[in-house]
Amino acid sequence: MKNKLLIFSAVLAFAFGGCTSNFEDVNSNDTAFTDKQLEQDFNNIKAPIKAMQRGMYILVEDDWKGDIQFNLNADIFAGYMGTPHNFEGNNNNSTYVLLDGWNNAAWEQAYRREMVNALTVKRLVEQKGPRYYAWSLILKVYAMHKITDYHGPIVYSAFGSEAATVPYDSQKVVYDQFFTELKTAVDILTPLATADLKSTFFVDAKDATDGTTAKGVVVKWIKFANSLRLRLAMRISNVDPIKAKAEAEAAIAGFGVIDLNADNIFYLADHPVNTYTNEWADINVGAAIASIMNGYNDPRREQYFSPAVSSGNYQAIRLGSLVDDDYRFAKADQFSKVGSIVTNGQIPWFTATESHFLKAEGALKGWNMGGTPQSFYESGITTSFAQNGSGSADTYINDDVLVAANFTDPLNAANNITGQNLVTVKWSDAASNEVKLQKIQTQKWLAIFPDGQEAWAETRRTGYPKLFLPTNNFSSGKIPAGTFIRRLNFPVQEKASNPVGYAQGVQELGGVDTGGTRLWWDTGVNKF
Repeated sequence: MKNKLLIFSAVLAFAFGGCTSNFEDVNSNDTAFTDKQLEQDFNNIKAPIKAMQRGMYILVEDDWKGDIQFNLNADIFAGYMGTPHNFEGNNNNSTYVLLDGWNNAAWEQAYRREMVNALTVKRLVEQKGPRYYAWSLILKVYAMHKITDYHGPIVYSAFGSEAATVPYDSQKVVYDQFFTELKTAVDILTPLATADLKSTFFVDAKDATDGTTAKGVVVKWIKFANSLRLRLAMRISNVDPIKAKAEAEAAIAGFGVIDLNADNIFYLADHPVNTYTNEWADINVGAAIASIMNGYNDPRREQYFSPAVSSGNYQAIRLGSLVDDDYRFAKADQFSKVGSIVTNGQIPWFTATESHFLKAEGALKGWNMGGTPQSFYESGITTSFAQNGSGSADTYINDDVLVAANFTDPLNAANNITGQNLVTVKWSDAASNEVKLQKIQTQKWLAIFPDGQEAWAETRRTGYPKLFLPTNNFSSGKIPAGTFIRRLNFPVQEKASNPVGYAQGVQELGGVDTGGTRLWWDTGVNKF
């Protein structure tokens, strides 16, 4: 039965084309699970949930598409990484030539593994096994908020419809449903948090959660849901500040959010970036993060990067650099690869340090977060240092001199640029709210590395930290010169398989289907 479910989730992607065609025919076997099977600790229900967990990232042993699912788009757009590979003769995402063959990978993965399996769980156990339904909701929101933040409007509420045209939801509608689903999950799980519920099932079978009862496990799920709620509340804070405040304050109530490193959520597997940076030599450290961490003399570099062999320095590649075939191998010793943070067998989903910085920004906006912006800002840094084994953060936190360093390319001076993010680390109550936000966002961006998907979303929302524009922008004006990429195009297959729905999605987007159109929450103005 497990094998059938896993095969089902893989095959269905090709069966439903624009997210829905033939869905009912494939998924209408009402006898797939008997009541007796469901009563046996819902063992078989874990199969689709496991598929959802594994599908968050396309792992290397599954497929090569993880490279284009997140690494060669969000990771490089966020300023975290750069590519030494001259894909398509340097006409690729790095130079703002958005390749249709690349930028549908995340969309395809999300619908094939997340939406399909979430709907499977809903239909089988929404009433009979509510905790499993709650877990599936949390996983679905975690996966799909990345997709809407890549593209904008998406197929969500109508997923599974047999209609010839499948409508897209606006981002506002999608976010509203996210909040509803997370609250539903927490409401289901809260009464179970103190129950003697026998289960060790959490995020992954290899998770190190101890004990044979679910008390701590269920609380961890609740904190995960609340942490996502806080993240998404902050995302909409510039476009819907009243709802954002209400959702954020609700998120930290009750069991609260993940705010201790002991509660960090990791998927225990080799991080795909390890393969991309080492074995495949497709990725190196990005110029923006190297500029900031080198400028701050940040001790976390030892975990984040490996020194360039030729110089022993932390040397990066700038977005939009023109590279040749020799960069990956003959000249590879000039550049740093991503370091031990991707070789420790942990893929971070949500960490305590992010919660601290989210609360810092919330407090800066006047929300009731239970502390001051400065207290959460400094605890966020301290928590990150502890997570990475980087020693005491005291000297770093109190430095009021160091700023981002200038970037120098060892092979091409055309890529050289002065440091852009010129704020120090030390907190100052005398600074403007905008400068305070820049400090918070810079430190959060550093702390959540290597989660480029979240980092790219937050740099678009706030404009911080200040990154380097690509050296070369070959988008032919689709992403105007002097601006940063704002989104990924809708997948090209949607135009063919769901043309009316696609046209509605473009209408809901409120602009042309290019990388230069801002998303709903990307207002370009920070509100306090």
